[in-house]
Amino acid sequence: MSKIGRWVVDCHIHCGKKDTTSKNATYDGVYREVESMDNSGEALFDMDAYGVDMGILLPSFIGTHSSEYAAICKRNPTRFRTCAVETELRLACTKGKDTWTIEKALKEHEEYFSGPDKEWFVGIGEFSPGSMGVIRNRPTKLERFKEWCQIAEFCINYDIPCYTHEFTSYCMEEHLTMIANVCTKYPAFKVIIAHGGGSAEDDIKKAVALARNFENIYLETGYWRAEYYEHALIDPDLGAAKLLWGGGDTGSHIWYPMIRKGAVRAEKTLVYNNRSNWIWSGQKSVDYQPDFLGWATHQIHRLKDMDLCTQDEINLMVGGNAARLYKLPIPKNCTFAANRPDLNIMPREILNDPVPTTRTQFLWPEGCEYVAGAHTII
Repeated sequence: MSKIGRWVVDCHIHCGKKDTTSKNATYDGVYREVESMDNSGEALFDMDAYGVDMGILLPSFIGTHSSEYAAICKRNPTRFRTCAVETELRLACTKGKDTWTIEKALKEHEEYFSGPDKEWFVGIGEFSPGSMGVIRNRPTKLERFKEWCQIAEFCINYDIPCYTHEFTSYCMEEHLTMIANVCTKYPAFKVIIAHGGGSAEDDIKKAVALARNFENIYLETGYWRAEYYEHALIDPDLGAAKLLWGGGDTGSHIWYPMIRKGAVRAEKTLVYNNRSNWIWSGQKSVDYQPDFLGWATHQIHRLKDMDLCTQDEINLMVGGNAARLYKLPIPKNCTFAANRPDLNIMPREILNDPVPTTRTQFLWPEGCEYVAGAHTII
């Protein structure tokens, strides 16, 4: 089996949790507390099997611990780096021992990015501070916008990206509109849209439409069928340099990729919650590692079969962009494409510059609180 690229990074790995509700859980559903565990060995086995060189770990549900993800990186320094979530504050809020505020959340993040394990932390995610999975008071859109502004300032200061993982364009936050507002005000803010918007084509198209307008908005393509890449690759304002490949949920035991059989005109390949075994056993996880990487690597091989892109573009999507965004230690003599206008790939000085080029139609004037006709945040 050939590798999908010369240096490959899985940008979406969960290997610090057991997908089983903790016996100490207070809530169920998206607020449920999961059991913490290190199953990085399973992720590493699959990474070796499919030729994946490094992986980005993502703390997620309540019960995961950012510090434990850093410990996994410390034990595997050539294979992993991790993002951070305000995991301890979220857990305390679930137990009724604290109340979530953006100040407390960023204080916890400060400890990660300036503490003794700072070398292992490379971004914020899978969930942004105050978003999916946190017990908190409901903010107004204006209040949430101001929280996002504080998140942006924090990330710009540390030169790190931040995930947004709300998944649907019709949630109360209207997160794509929110991100457009924030990135217009803070064009140097680097944002990663989890799963590139979702696993449904309509949601992905909306995320692509947003990313084309901002140089620092990236799409992480876990869950994407090969066909979905075309939306980004043919866009002259987007292209391969803004895509981050991943298995989708490597290390997780609750999801698995499957083929949807049925109507000819239905989308044939989607990723679904593995609910069938909930009925059989009442458990929310399977007792093996679902093979995300086999499905995700196959989609990349299909890109070449479909003549959707070149190997140079693939090398960027499956490794080069992650190396640049997360400042990963790449092997000596490993290089990636730049300055290819025929492929919508920017010059290297633009790719590496944290300050994006000026786009006058998206300027947010200094000192202006609201841009009439373009932004609605209340």
